[in-house]
Amino acid sequence: MQLHLVFHILSTDIFLAYVQCFNVTPPDAASGLHGLKRAVRANGMPIGDVIPLAHICSPAHTIPHFGRAANPRLTSHTSYELSLEFWLNRYWNKQFYYSLCPS
Repeated sequence: MQLHLVFHILSTDIFLAYVQCFNVTPPDAASGLHGLKRAVRANGMPIGDVIPLAHICSPAHTIPHFGRAANPRLTSHTSYELSLEFWLNRYWNKQFYYSLCPS
């Protein structure tokens, strides 16, 4: 999931987050990295949800997957919004690596 917004319900101690979802693809044979594809509805709109902030347990390092040619509108500020596919970097830290490593 990609975190977009964290908010608080007034007069409560409840914190919520709006996230957008990804579909996970099998690991790439060469790199061993899992692929992520932005989950979208039939009309192309991203699939999102509101979840309790406490359900987010770890950040993840993702890398945009550009394919044969990158979108010319991509910048360091827009690459995560305009890209539809990403690599999930399992080598980011050892806890992340061991959780994604086949046993």
